[in-house]
Amino acid sequence: MAASRTTEEIDRRLRRYRRWQRRYLAAPADPRVRAGYERAVRALCTATGERCGREAAATAERRPTAARPHDLTATTKAA
Repeated sequence: MAASRTTEEIDRRLRRYRRWQRRYLAAPADPRVRAGYERAVRALCTATGERCGREAAATAERRPTAARPHDLTATTKAA
């Protein structure tokens, strides 16, 4: 259970990081956007154990994802 919670947390933080990254690239001079982006980077780095936002995002995207309930149902029916 803890592994799936961690996977969900990393997925959520990666999505949040990508949203703030798009906002930041669109408006890099906006201090509120920059602050939100920096918070998202810190959260993703904390979740993945990386020191750089780009490396944290790459690590989060490379890791294997947890099996989703519909994936398990499909394999169970086929067997």
